Amino acid sequence: MSTTEDTSAIDEKKTEDTGTEPDFKGFVSNYLSSIIFTIGIVVFIIGGLGLYTTKVAQANILPDNIELAPYTIIDRVVKDIPIDINVMRPTFWSENKDTFSQKAIFDSQGYLDSFQNSFLCSLKQKADPKDGANAALFFSRVYDNLVAKNLLVINKIFFYLSYLPESVIMFLYGLFGIFIWIGLYFFNMCISIFYHFVNIPELFRETNEDKNKWESDDNISYLRFSKFLLFCFIWIPVGLFSTFVMPIFFTIYGLFSPLFATYTIKGTKKSYGVYDFIKDTFAYKKLFFFILATLSLVSNGSTYLGSNAIIGILIAVAFAYYMGLYSNEMPEIGINGFTSGIKQNAKQASVIPLDKTQLVEICKHIAIDDTEMEKIIDNGTFRKIISKETGGSPINNDEPVINNDDPVINNDEPVINNDDPVINNDDPINNDEPIINDKPITNQMPYIKYPEQQPEQQQEQSGGKIRKPIKTKKYNFRLV
Repeated sequence: MSTTEDTSAIDEKKTEDTGTEPDFKGFVSNYLSSIIFTIGIVVFIIGGLGLYTTKVAQANILPDNIELAPYTIIDRVVKDIPIDINVMRPTFWSENKDTFSQKAIFDSQGYLDSFQNSFLCSLKQKADPKDGANAALFFSRVYDNLVAKNLLVINKIFFYLSYLPESVIMFLYGLFGIFIWIGLYFFNMCISIFYHFVNIPELFRETNEDKNKWESDDNISYLRFSKFLLFCFIWIPVGLFSTFVMPIFFTIYGLFSPLFATYTIKGTKKSYGVYDFIKDTFAYKKLFFFILATLSLVSNGSTYLGSNAIIGILIAVAFAYYMGLYSNEMPEIGINGFTSGIKQNAKQASVIPLDKTQLVEICKHIAIDDTEMEKIIDNGTFRKIISKETGGSPINNDEPVINNDDPVINNDEPVINNDDPVINNDDPINNDEPIINDKPITNQMPYIKYPEQQPEQQQEQSGGKIRKPIKTKKYNFRLV
């Protein structure tokens, strides 16, 4: 009996070594899984999102400074630079001068202005001193800092990743990006504890007698009985919940926020987003896709078809190579915005140093007794917020607005000519004489409605400089 079992074990071992019984079903299922899931979803989609974030980090459009807009009224002005995207090389080892790329210009001002519809701004509105909402003031301070620090870390990490080739970024982020996500979560947990603690004084801040400003930091007292009771029985449990739950939200926010940036290709006017970028990645990274598919073919072939099948696979790959399957078809210069050559090293767009005369009120300014802020408001110039409805250009309130909702002139009805004599109904009408109208009837025209004078125009005439932002539709879906 033992002799028969030993013989059977030896035969199975020989079968494994010689590969006489290949597992075709396992080979096909695992190879297709690697093509669709590992290469298609993990590397090209998830890795492509990481690559897009590196481009956004180079454009430096993420508001990562708590002293600038949208957290304050001091404008954040970026010196836009062209960013190389969809880099194509004749071979995997080609030099930068032999490559082709599109030059993307990211909409830094539009991205910043899109925060006008965020919940950060809604918190600032609820923190109005007239309402005396200490909770809104507290969470506004905390979440402003959490958002700014999140975007600062995202900017740093992904900008340094941009030094790597695009294909390498996609591969590394797709397979190992989860470690960045975990690290970002623990970072958020630490700063959440810190900012929830240091902003406790906001819960004790009172308004002035006129209820139009919050008192300054020097006047805050912790001995106010009613606020102390609220702090002990309400704000401590609410604050603890926010401290340990919100890091999950802000981790997700930090990863998704860059994906709502938009860009234009240099030389064109069409606006693109992350969806277009991912589609182009599949189109312009075919060589990288075939290389990964070949490696998966060799790996799965040796595992499920046996070592003898490797010879046949290698012959097939060599044949495909000589047939030109692994060649990268290069675009023509000037077609679809492609130009030759890319930058030797990654470069990040610079932000103009803090300028207290360049102002924008994206979110409602929280009024606190601060003489320095009053000087900034008096000396600064507020710019207009970009409107998505006008194609990305500032709204001009001096131009007449055509109101299509108003009724239009109906040419079927008789036109009254005020220059002609008025018919007197008391006089008899002579139907024998034709009525002649010397005035030609004009074509149908829309009714033009001129807008009322805007608040900023009234303030400019009275010597002021502050403007209120124009109400716009949501620029993009945003988590905050």
